[in-house]
Amino acid sequence: MFSSLYYSFGIVLAIAAIIHLLVHKREPVSTISWGLFVILVPLLGPALYFTFGPERLIRQASKRKLAISSHSAPIAHGLKNTTAEYSSKDKTDLFFNLTQNITHFPQSVGNKVLFLHDPQEALRTMISEIERAQKFIHLEYYIISSDPITENIFDSLIAARARGVEIRILYDALGSLSLKRFHFKRLKAAGIQIAGFLPFSLLPQRINMNFRNHRKILVIDGRTVFTGGTNLGKEYLGRPGKHQWRDFSIQLWGPVCLQLQDVFREDWSFTTQEDLTDPKYFPIPVVEGNAKIQVIDSGPDTSFQSLHRALFGAITSAKYQILLMTPYFVPDSSILTALEVASLKGVDLKIVLPKKNDQPLVRLASRSFYGELLKAGVKIFEFAPKILHAKLMTIDNEFTLIGSGNMDIRSFRLNFEITLLIEDRDVTQQAQQFFNTDLRSSEPVTWEQFSGRGFLVELLENACRLLAPIL
Repeated sequence: MFSSLYYSFGIVLAIAAIIHLLVHKREPVSTISWGLFVILVPLLGPALYFTFGPERLIRQASKRKLAISSHSAPIAHGLKNTTAEYSSKDKTDLFFNLTQNITHFPQSVGNKVLFLHDPQEALRTMISEIERAQKFIHLEYYIISSDPITENIFDSLIAARARGVEIRILYDALGSLSLKRFHFKRLKAAGIQIAGFLPFSLLPQRINMNFRNHRKILVIDGRTVFTGGTNLGKEYLGRPGKHQWRDFSIQLWGPVCLQLQDVFREDWSFTTQEDLTDPKYFPIPVVEGNAKIQVIDSGPDTSFQSLHRALFGAITSAKYQILLMTPYFVPDSSILTALEVASLKGVDLKIVLPKKNDQPLVRLASRSFYGELLKAGVKIFEFAPKILHAKLMTIDNEFTLIGSGNMDIRSFRLNFEITLLIEDRDVTQQAQQFFNTDLRSSEPVTWEQFSGRGFLVELLENACRLLAPIL
């Protein structure tokens, strides 16, 4: 009797998983792989599929709406002259047409960008701005650790709250597992609101472990924002040493701050159901500089894989140079082809990747792509001094992409990421300087060296490449 029920339940689960696979269009290889796993491994296969397999998440606010669009006429008026439109046939303009069509925000103008490549400078600047806050602080990070660095930040936040500043902290429930309970009690006792993005539960909507909030955003009074690839912890913002990771942050002023505040608004609303559309959270923007910035908010709740489309568009728009730096390099076939074609048509394409990685399987999978790229003339370098966590790409001398997203399938399809496309030659030059500084500390990967790595190593790399959809 029990075995009959077990068998029937297994069949029902397998059928449900197969139907879900077919309804939610995926790449054929991924569909076939999951389908075989579901059929050949009863019960466990469907269970793992529903935990790790789905690539779409329907959020209550599935269609993003700018909080500044209709909630306050003065706010809408304030943005009137701070957005840009592109309609010419210039290749760069066409690329910006693409990014505006695949995101929920127009490109904003009149922004100022400060490149914070020194981690201690970044920490000091963040704490200084927190101490200057007058109205609200909204903090959203994938990883918030429990260490002396975050203690300093928490102390500053608690002091700000004592001054009457509203403070909300949104952390990812998986990325911040190391955040200790006593921090929650301390922050909440001070009157700070804190919430975890997609905590684990048995609800079908939230059981999936794939959909992580990988964004890094700190909004202060709606007038300035910190973002980039840096999490909150000693590895990212601590003193120089062998255990410190290589990364950077940027500080922003101008109309783009309202758009990043709107990203926080929706993530917070999804997590807590609290409405943050009050105009007080969206002050009239002040033109601070000359940078044009496109916010690319990507995630499994969007119609397009906007980060993927933006990277593809950027690579194919390059005329003579691409500088790419990423800690996790597991591209899909279209991005891989775009990189190869760019190099073959004469674009000077340099990629800096980590020699040491905190995720060994990702490093092995990354190296499985080296052969195709090297044959196409791509120049690959491995950064040796410490773990590389910085993410940037510059195209020609025209624009730069900076943010939380990696060049891997997880960032393309599964994580909630935030990326900024910045059209400003000064910012691009700073990004190029950062890249070239690390390039001088990197080791070139040659075809002769790579092709002699041995059969077993090659076999292991290619085996890890098969895991690309879940790495």
